[in-house]
Amino acid sequence: MILLEPEYLPRVNYFKDIANQNIRYEINLNFDRSKLFDKAYLCNENGFFSVKVPTIIKNNFKYQRDIKIDYKQNWINSHMQSLQSSYGKFPYFIFYIDSIKQVLNLNHTFLVDLNYDLLSLFLDLLNFDQKLSKTTSFNSFNYKNTIFNDETSLSSIKEVDIMRKDFFLGKNFDYRISIVDLLFLKGPESGFYIRNF
Repeated sequence: MILLEPEYLPRVNYFKDIANQNIRYEINLNFDRSKLFDKAYLCNENGFFSVKVPTIIKNNFKYQRDIKIDYKQNWINSHMQSLQSSYGKFPYFIFYIDSIKQVLNLNHTFLVDLNYDLLSLFLDLLNFDQKLSKTTSFNSFNYKNTIFNDETSLSSIKEVDIMRKDFFLGKNFDYRISIVDLLFLKGPESGFYIRNF
């Protein structure tokens, strides 16, 4: 059993330890602005950049489950444009973009629910068979493996190319960009790469 912290458009590294394991998706964690709960990292020809889901955060919000998405901003269109401009020429872009857009267009009230639905979609696209369930009783001592997200740092396209090359050669599992990067690049082989490299 693995306990996961929610992440928006999760990084490939997020999936490396969850193959063939049941997943508990924790929605009762404290909200921390430094985490990847509301942002994702993508890459275009200029290098590495982040996209962020605008949220409504009040002073009394303590838990991630309380964070609402701010639809006053046209963030879905902006994120779709970022995906198109960054990955539109990748070989599998056309096969996956509509599924991602469909989840984004569900207009979730809470960010934790959007992240859950995206994670479910990616697990399906990667052909991961494990069960995913939500939990509200966080106690990391009950779980052998707990995955918390953290910030990442890449700056240039050269660094990203080296990271991809090392990963595909099986040299080093360090793929710090969103899973969409791998899916749009390798398509149905993506799950195989994660499970085997």
